[in-house]
Amino acid sequence: MKLSIIICVFNEVSTIEKLINKIINVNLPNDFNKEFVIIDNNSNDGTKEILKKYTSKNNFKIIFNNHNYGKGYSISKGIQISSGDLIVFQDADLEYDPNDYLKLIKHLLKNNLDFVYGSRILNNKKYHRYNIHKYVVVFYTALINYLYGAKFTDTATNYKMFNSKIIKNIKLSSNSFAIDFEVTIKLIKKKYKYDEVPISYFPRTYKEGKKINLLDAFKSLLIIIRLIF
Repeated sequence: MKLSIIICVFNEVSTIEKLINKIINVNLPNDFNKEFVIIDNNSNDGTKEILKKYTSKNNFKIIFNNHNYGKGYSISKGIQISSGDLIVFQDADLEYDPNDYLKLIKHLLKNNLDFVYGSRILNNKKYHRYNIHKYVVVFYTALINYLYGAKFTDTATNYKMFNSKIIKNIKLSSNSFAIDFEVTIKLIKKKYKYDEVPISYFPRTYKEGKKINLLDAFKSLLIIIRLIF
């Protein structure tokens, strides 16, 4: 089997190679191979030059966009070109630990799930640097649960793992961080089987490169409401 790891990148020169090496060193089940699917959103800080070193490697698919189209656009592109049996989303920073892939895979396969999320809430640790982020995540997750009859603790998590057959059949339109909520809602509406597992999380500050902002929060709220109809 194969796990496709979709990594969206924009100006992560200080972390991208460290992340790639961490993923390379992750031990998956013996019958699993890794496929790197990296989409660069027109980085201008040296990230492109690092990624070019990997373009000739067999298990790497790298796309260099000529414009920063956004996380959602890159996720959709990555899903299209992925060839794995399972697909997982991965940020290009070091906030998430790739060693949690194994936990996600085992839970998905053992319980015959269609998709599984890595919840930052379930580990019972304070995981936000900014209170506003916590309030938005909790509110949006509660709103989705109420409007769509779901049972999530963390819909904003980046660690989302899917059976590739189901995610490739979902049409996504969000180009921003709202993709996290769009994909969640559309899968719920399809009645796919899902669950969550606790994961590690090491949040960074805006000074350290965090990129999500209030405009992303507004776009996310719009997509949550719009998909009701």
